[in-house]
Amino acid sequence: MIRPVSSEDFYELVEIEAQAAPKSEYDFWELRWLHGRHPDTFLVVVSDKIDGYIVFSPGGHIISMAVRPERRRCGIGTRLVQEAIAHCAGKTLRLEVRLSNLGAQKFYEKLGFEKRALLQSYYHDHEDGLLMERPAKKSGELPER
Repeated sequence: MIRPVSSEDFYELVEIEAQAAPKSEYDFWELRWLHGRHPDTFLVVVSDKIDGYIVFSPGGHIISMAVRPERRRCGIGTRLVQEAIAHCAGKTLRLEVRLSNLGAQKFYEKLGFEKRALLQSYYHDHEDGLLMERPAKKSGELPER
């Protein structure tokens, strides 16, 4: 089930962040701040616990997405990105990914994202980032589901 984040979710989200993004994880307060800025587009996938999340701006910027390591390759990330695609229909989606994260780059490419620009020293540890974009679809073209 995909649903909006609730205030009870943040401790689980911090746990997911620590497992999924140890180089640049968001802390409790950053996640709450993101929720305050994007309450309608901060979503979680829940089974018996939170399996993953995505937060994106209505304008089409995917700010962060993470899936529990043991739940990866189960379609959760794909479902979350498809939700963002549907919500931002007609808009170009964009995101940043670490240059060293080849797995994430391949994942996003399969969903129609294209590499656009190198972002030098983008991350707090000075690792380069990569800007990726998914062009807006033509009028009447439906996003993949």
